[in-house]
Amino acid sequence: MLLEFRVENFRSFRDQQVFSMIPDEGKQEFESNTLEVTDKYRILKSAIVYGANASGKSNFMKALQALRNLVLNSANLEPDKAFEEYVPFQFNSRTASAPTVFELDFLIEAVRYNYHISILKNQVVEEKLLFYPEGRESKLFVRKGMQFEFGDYLKGQKVVVSKLTGQNQLFLSKAARNNIAQLEEVYRFFAKDFMAVPFLDSWTDSYYVDRIAQELINTKSNELYINNFKRLLQSFDTGILDFNIEETNAPIFFNEKYKITTQHAHFNDAGQPAGSDFYPIEEESMGTQKLFVLGGLILRALMNGRVIMIDEFERSLHPLISSYLIQLFHDSKINTRGAQLIIASHDSNLLSSIEYRRDQIWIVEKGKTGASELFSLADLTGVLKGAPYEKWYLSGRLGGIPSVKSLDFELKYAANEKK
Repeated sequence: MLLEFRVENFRSFRDQQVFSMIPDEGKQEFESNTLEVTDKYRILKSAIVYGANASGKSNFMKALQALRNLVLNSANLEPDKAFEEYVPFQFNSRTASAPTVFELDFLIEAVRYNYHISILKNQVVEEKLLFYPEGRESKLFVRKGMQFEFGDYLKGQKVVVSKLTGQNQLFLSKAARNNIAQLEEVYRFFAKDFMAVPFLDSWTDSYYVDRIAQELINTKSNELYINNFKRLLQSFDTGILDFNIEETNAPIFFNEKYKITTQHAHFNDAGQPAGSDFYPIEEESMGTQKLFVLGGLILRALMNGRVIMIDEFERSLHPLISSYLIQLFHDSKINTRGAQLIIASHDSNLLSSIEYRRDQIWIVEKGKTGASELFSLADLTGVLKGAPYEKWYLSGRLGGIPSVKSLDFELKYAANEKK
């Protein structure tokens, strides 16, 4: 479960920005949108991020994904290989060569962890993992450059693994690969319970298709997941009754590793049932194809209590379906395991179709210097509970909208061109 995320000097985020999934104690509203994990921790079940084009919404999502990628992949980097995730703020001479910083507070089995990393082009400047097993801060490890300090709680061959860790490799990643059990648990959080999804516009994005197909194809171990998935598809009113997935032996680069077909009913001229047949999913609309993948990812998150982050959530989706998917996370009868949904969107309709708390609504704005700032409605004065958020947002009262100066545009023609 995600508590807070901090990012500094990454893409358009020059200064440290703090994103929180901890409810604002002063905002007593829509308590069903929160979950009490323990008597110490309460979380928000969802959050939505708005902003104009090029404001930094996608960069926020990329920051979350960059942290995950660093944890999962840095152990494989060869010596002196540069981090793809090192993309500092370029419009300032100080930050252009300064470290990028990511920090995450999260819960595993109701125990809070704090993970902090600072990186340059091809080296880890700082890496730190703290946890709070009895409510008090305890050190697992702290690293500065290639100097390591270990807390008493951390067991295993930690010194040996530190000597195996390259300057461009995270100790967390290396330790998890070398069977240090306590850090394997943290690594699994990033691998299994913390997924950042870019916008899904194309069925050719084979990675996510494969992830869903792999789970669906094993009917023996995933029968419950498959039955839930069928019911979810039917609830979208797409006409899909069932689906079938077959593995092919085609090369992966042809994106034909799996053949997926969907079942639709047939009717005669009198409107009476006349059998059914299966059709390639490529014949479905783009919206239905996206729902097949997105629905599967969301269902996995709900069933396993995962954090899922989705950029441009509303693309190819009807507003009612977008609203429906979000409210699955708010429904205490469905979301029983603390799953969290974080989305970036342009669909202002969601502000009026869903009962959001003020601390669930976030705005990204880019200033004159080109740097993005992130804030929630709970940070703004004068925004009251139950205010018409959609109307206020579109009017510019909340910020985060484009400044479209239509009257400043003038269409020019060549002097000798005939009208």
